[in-house]
Amino acid sequence: MLQILRRKAQSPLIQFVVVVIVLVFVFWGVGSNLSGNRQAALTVNDEVISFHEFQKAYDQTYENYSRQFGDSFNKELAEALGIKQQTIRRLIQASLLRQGAREMGIHVGASTIRQTIEAMAQFQKDGIFDMGIYKELLARIGKTPTQFEKSMRQDALLQLGERDIGSFASTATQIEIDEIYGLINETAVADYVVFEPSDYLDSVTVQEDDLAQWFTTVQDNYQSKPQVKIEYLSFLFEDVAKRIEIDPAQVQNYYQENQQLFAVPERREAAHIVFKASAEDPEAVHRQQAEKAAEVLAQARAGKDFSELAKLYSEAPGKENGGQLGFISRGQTDLPGFEEALFNMQTGDISDVVKTRLGYHIIQLKNIVPASQKSLEDSEETIVATLQKKEAANLAFQLANQAYEGIISAGSLDKYLQENPQASIQTSPFFDRDNPPPALEQDPVFVEKIFALNKGDLSSLIKGGTGYAIFLIKDTRAPQPADFEKIKEKLATDYKAAKASEMAEKAAKELIEQAKSEGLPAAAQTGNYTLKQSGKLMHNRQDSGGFPASLREEVFLLTPQTPLASEPGQAGGAYYVYSLAEKTIPAMPTESQERDDYRARIIGLKQQQLLSAWLRHQESKAKITKHPSL
Repeated sequence: MLQILRRKAQSPLIQFVVVVIVLVFVFWGVGSNLSGNRQAALTVNDEVISFHEFQKAYDQTYENYSRQFGDSFNKELAEALGIKQQTIRRLIQASLLRQGAREMGIHVGASTIRQTIEAMAQFQKDGIFDMGIYKELLARIGKTPTQFEKSMRQDALLQLGERDIGSFASTATQIEIDEIYGLINETAVADYVVFEPSDYLDSVTVQEDDLAQWFTTVQDNYQSKPQVKIEYLSFLFEDVAKRIEIDPAQVQNYYQENQQLFAVPERREAAHIVFKASAEDPEAVHRQQAEKAAEVLAQARAGKDFSELAKLYSEAPGKENGGQLGFISRGQTDLPGFEEALFNMQTGDISDVVKTRLGYHIIQLKNIVPASQKSLEDSEETIVATLQKKEAANLAFQLANQAYEGIISAGSLDKYLQENPQASIQTSPFFDRDNPPPALEQDPVFVEKIFALNKGDLSSLIKGGTGYAIFLIKDTRAPQPADFEKIKEKLATDYKAAKASEMAEKAAKELIEQAKSEGLPAAAQTGNYTLKQSGKLMHNRQDSGGFPASLREEVFLLTPQTPLASEPGQAGGAYYVYSLAEKTIPAMPTESQERDDYRARIIGLKQQQLLSAWLRHQESKAKITKHPSL
């Protein structure tokens, strides 16, 4: 929604939000000074943010990203994402919000904090607050009641500050709702002409002199890639796991404690006949498809072969195999209405017509396989592999760290290998970044680290997605220029493709110039080009009827006054000249059930914009200092 609103900067809705922001700035001043501390991590108008608070916030952010990215997350990625800067900004904004709340006279009293804490389930016993549990749980996380209650008060100030700022934007008018509904649900149709470079290949002639001259301009594209030759010790989780012995008792315990993992849900074998109708299709299409479905249902229940009916009438991809879907478990599809019908049928039943987001279905239930529980014997192999994998991470690190410390103590990898002849050293031939040895090709972290090193460098202990490794760069090869004679054939092919693309682009631009005076349909006819039409385009629909999805939003920027795109669009290597043929902005039905949803979304958007603008304003006026170490 925000992107659509940015394109409509002159909209009365956007102008209203700006007015509200100005009003908020009148009522909300920059926060007052609270205290001073030159050794603080941050000070915001002299409110102190300690290094302890900064580290806690940083660790929390780091952990969130670590959960998101998994094993591929490391310090380098953390730096690239600017986690430190994110933490600093979040702490500054939180401080400004607290100060603003105080300026507004918002106070969070001790009784409010006490009531909030007493209502927290983790501090209760049999539904009643228990002081002993409260102190015990706080002690486990290293906090005193005073510290915890202070953090609760700060959190409450933040929430109340955000609430009160948002209260300046707490309504959405009917005009705004209708405007946003129209912007989101508007449709467009584009006329367009496609210029495929392949259509111009036969017009390109390759002369030796031209090819040689062109090569001088593109030769960097044909030089070899940097290469390295390495020696390395790897401690891959998969390899280490095989060395771990799992006791039968461990398998038994895991099976007993994780029964849900070995439950096999009920499965139902089904076939269906589908008549497609999406949410974007008009009511007339839905009526027509529902009527077709009802007619075919009558034939199926009259004894006609279901498989043959599917082949004749179904609009689903699997129609040729009689609409067979195979076995389905609950939750396997994203069609709840379909599953609800399927799991309330008996073997051999044919359902009523079932409506889903895809259209109208007739379902045949062919077979039912009841739910069951895999036996310990059948699950043993899976459990052993799971337990090995779980223990492999720790063991791989221990082995890798032991080897790395041994290399450092020995003074070099060669000396370490002399002292530890049993170590499994691997040596690679020269390879480039795109063609690593098979043992490394599944781990981009390893490859990235290798190519960041220089000849003779020994890496640190590197953790990748597949395990740990230590690399020594034995040799490197710089990129080498290509020999013209050896790649002449490829050059000729690339030259023709490049020149054909230039010719296609030139023709597209010439058509645009012609269309400026007479319109695209007439210009296409004059130039003997095939004019195509996109069909109905929508913001939230991927199917563009042959028109490139990457250019769809560009069509919505065109207007009846300026319907022609000023430059060719490019997609899939082809050039597109396009113009707006039709645009429809629908009105929301008076009794639409979506009206309340749109009202809530608009209010939320206003509040989000308002809060962001207020924070930017406060930050620009505030006195903010950072410790030099940050």
